[in-house]
Amino acid sequence: MRYLLDTSVWVRGYFEPDTIPEQSRRILASTTETFGLSAISLWEVGKKHQLGKLALDRSLEEWFRHAIGGNVDVLMLTPEVVATAMRLPDFPTRDPADALIVATARVHRLTLLTTDTRLRRYRHAKISYFRPLAAS
Repeated sequence: MRYLLDTSVWVRGYFEPDTIPEQSRRILASTTETFGLSAISLWEVGKKHQLGKLALDRSLEEWFRHAIGGNVDVLMLTPEVVATAMRLPDFPTRDPADALIVATARVHRLTLLTTDTRLRRYRHAKISYFRPLAAS
């Protein structure tokens, strides 16, 4: 495992894969790669769905089963991840989910694939940022 999917990349890969630039799409399409996904991403999707900000094509439980395919491993929020999130140096956002995702990437030594412009220049973690393409 080399990459951690940010929530936005995970959801975009499911609903709008054509908005992912070719270089990032090749990484995500790899049949030999396993991707990490922070457990907080499940909560973020569930919350957006609950608030009516994310329509799903099936029940939340079924969507999770479908969207967490054979090449996605959910990485739990461990004491080490939470402690790391509490001491991220110069963290650019106040979003606790972002901090937990970045901490998960750091603890597991993964590169975070993200579309979050606030994280793209964060120098205390391995970040691979891409700007989404316009939907076709």
